[in-house]
Amino acid sequence: MSEYTNNTEIILDRKLDAQSSSLIRPTIFVCEGHHIAEYRMQGLQNLGRPSDSGMPEIPVYSRFVSRNHGIFETEDNETTFTAINTTNGIMFKGKFLDPWEKIVLKDGYELTIPAGDENTSSVLIIYATSEERIQFWRRLQEASWDKLTGLCDRDSFSTWWKQNHENKDYEEVILFILDVDSFKDINDKMGHNSGDEALKIVADKLRRAVRYENQVCRWGGDEFVGIIPVKAENAGARLGELSERIKSEAQSAGIPFTVTIGYVDMQDANDILDIPAVVDLADKALYQAKDSGKAKINRFKRWDYI
Repeated sequence: MSEYTNNTEIILDRKLDAQSSSLIRPTIFVCEGHHIAEYRMQGLQNLGRPSDSGMPEIPVYSRFVSRNHGIFETEDNETTFTAINTTNGIMFKGKFLDPWEKIVLKDGYELTIPAGDENTSSVLIIYATSEERIQFWRRLQEASWDKLTGLCDRDSFSTWWKQNHENKDYEEVILFILDVDSFKDINDKMGHNSGDEALKIVADKLRRAVRYENQVCRWGGDEFVGIIPVKAENAGARLGELSERIKSEAQSAGIPFTVTIGYVDMQDANDILDIPAVVDLADKALYQAKDSGKAKINRFKRWDYI
């Protein structure tokens, strides 16, 4: 039994007994660490890892998942799953499914894709056809996202990076932390609604600047953290463009503000999987920029702190 359902399954099943006659469109929830994604089931849908050549209908971003991992087929509110011959396979009721084995899914059934090593979590897939179960998983889903900005939280961000850091796209990568300049003044002078709008503007521009939604997160307060695949020597220009887009949108919205950004080349980190420690390095660069004036972009240089 999964960690998500261990303490709730008995209570949930009792409630579902009373609602078994009220089934809705099949839905699955894909859980990767703290991140939970929801998909409605219809027709043929491929389960797999996105690639440059295409995006599966049910994407799983863990580097341990094959590009083609299985096939869901839904007809008349009944869904089957067919396993594909993959490296790490997929488990059902504690056993690996044989290649091309087909199962009929029922409300509450779980599929598990094992992780490749101890540093990552297995991917859990839950099939749901009852309102009670769907709402239960939606509440867990909401808990992993920042309600104001719609970005993932720091735990989901860290989990995503652990699962994807060996992707060829991230051979050269920087981590940045972005801070809204004089954010307290926005709240004090223009009101908290304007402060919230400022955070939404930043979140929207960050979301548009990356390929995957988990590449950026709201770290806390008016601070945002993200990972961008770019050469360190080109990162300043890339982040400068982002800063200008935020500034322009803020002006258009009638909430003029700027942002300051600190960033670090992942190659300068002692442990690239220790996200809080890497963020601390970028944070040093951020506050160095704040001390010399706002609306700046600054790179962490280890020799500045020796």
